[in-house]
Amino acid sequence: MKKGRFTGLTVFMIIAAWLVMPAYASAKEAVQQWEVVNPAGVIKVTPIKMAPRIDSLEGKTIALKWNSKPNGNIYLDRVAELLKEKYPTANVVKIYELEPTTVPQSANQDDSNRKAKLIAKYKPDIVIGAQCD
Repeated sequence: MKKGRFTGLTVFMIIAAWLVMPAYASAKEAVQQWEVVNPAGVIKVTPIKMAPRIDSLEGKTIALKWNSKPNGNIYLDRVAELLKEKYPTANVVKIYELEPTTVPQSANQDDSNRKAKLIAKYKPDIVIGAQCD
């Protein structure tokens, strides 16, 4: 190969660059404007007053809530036994047995409110939930 000669590939690259360059040079850069939106919608946060802490479980009503995950009910059954042994005056309520419709996960806010009302009718001082897998 003699000095000063281009290979076919080099010539092709030069021609391709020459043909493409005018398109980039003539295109004007436009300023993009973006609007960021929350696909979940507007979230309104309302402050709530926290329930006071309980000093003792003696004489209290303890509600046990299960969300249908495997073995959660078995775990809560054992928790109920232990609570009855340690706090004989406590009233342990197995919501998942008394109100089976509270077991499946809530589908929406209305369903959650309905379940909360069902649990509230037992006037629990504390609710213990199991999210077992």
